[in-house]
Amino acid sequence: MPCVGDAEVTDDERKMARATSHALFGNLIDHKGFPETLPSDELSIPVETGSYRIFEYTMPSSQQPYKIEDDEFTLNRLNTLYSQDRAGQLQGEQTMVVAVSASVVSPSNQDSALDDKPMHENERIMMCMPGGGFISCDTPHSKWVYIRMSKAIGMRVFVPRYHVAPKHLYPRPVHDVYTAFQHLVSRGFRPQNIVMMGASAGANICMAVLQVLASEGISQSIAGCVLAEPVLDQTMSHDSWQRNQDVCVLPYVSPTHPWSMPRFYLGPIDDDNIDPIELLRRPMLSPISADVALLPPMHIQVGEDDVLYDESVAFAKRIPTAELITYAGANHYTMLRGRTQLDHYYSNVRKFIDKVTA
Repeated sequence: MPCVGDAEVTDDERKMARATSHALFGNLIDHKGFPETLPSDELSIPVETGSYRIFEYTMPSSQQPYKIEDDEFTLNRLNTLYSQDRAGQLQGEQTMVVAVSASVVSPSNQDSALDDKPMHENERIMMCMPGGGFISCDTPHSKWVYIRMSKAIGMRVFVPRYHVAPKHLYPRPVHDVYTAFQHLVSRGFRPQNIVMMGASAGANICMAVLQVLASEGISQSIAGCVLAEPVLDQTMSHDSWQRNQDVCVLPYVSPTHPWSMPRFYLGPIDDDNIDPIELLRRPMLSPISADVALLPPMHIQVGEDDVLYDESVAFAKRIPTAELITYAGANHYTMLRGRTQLDHYYSNVRKFIDKVTA
């Protein structure tokens, strides 16, 4: 998820971030588990003026059971969640953030800017899925992240606070985000005015939701989709996973290991007849193999030193109209940090949004 810090990233900070992240995953593999509180960013926070509200949302009465094809495992899990949600038995409340910069709305509209319904008939909004390795969704600085994002892209930002592993396993985040989308549509937002955005693990969830929408024939109605340093291949088989290990914050842990990031998200598989690696190859978990013909306009940004670089490039090559922007020397930590890099990132996102919503 983009950091709000204005300070440029130093070499020492880059090295510390890599060491901290690799140690964190090392503790997990050694069965020490994750700390109660994950490390938070400590960069300087700029002064941004805006509003922010967390609100609960519920499944609309019009929402139907899932009907994705060729993935019985995921379909069964999703419809179990659907049934629990419909019966009011789903564990954990579903909440969403709405954030708006003061530069986006007039002072007289500040109160209505925090409603979960359109401020006018053709309002454009961003629906953002933050990253966090499937184990985290919000950070202590999330408020400022979303207000800054709103200022940069010129629209309100809605952020489903999806549930994460290990307490909530795949595909719970997909259900949370899909239900959030349906909630916004039920409140009056038009799909053609919604731009979806996902960062890192959030991009993986975003792509899974787009595939659910494709099964309903409405994915191409979405205005567009922005993917930032996306997780697209959960088999972790692309060369950049090895090539960039010394310069990126994400450590390689084989997906055959039950405590790797993909398997941690997937959770235990009770059926001995199911191969977890084959499961991870399916498009709902590895959207690099998704049917690209059913996707909305796509915009992808990734750093060349990111372990996820090769899968981002490979995915973009499958989509003739996709926009791909890469950054030399940027890894999974530095691509969304520091004023200069964030200015580049948001400028490119804004150009894409203006184009697809013109």
